[in-house]
Amino acid sequence: MSVERINSQLKKVREQIAQLQAKEKDLAEQKQMAEDAEAMKIIRKYKISSERLQMLNKLSEDEVRNLLQKREQEKEDSTNEKQEIIG
Repeated sequence: MSVERINSQLKKVREQIAQLQAKEKDLAEQKQMAEDAEAMKIIRKYKISSERLQMLNKLSEDEVRNLLQKREQEKEDSTNEKQEIIG
């Protein structure tokens, strides 16, 4: 294969990659919009107020934070137990 032909094929492949990346970005945006629309349908269906949504979001953030702290503590405890067994 000649260098020119390889360069030509590389150019085509790079163009295809660029097109696929643009398509991926567009599909990701469409997916997010569809997920948002679903969430809005649920919110409207159950007539959830913005205050309640904010409260639920805050609770979720606190729960995640607590779970991460608990997991970190368990990890530290496990490491300490292993060190005690070894030592």
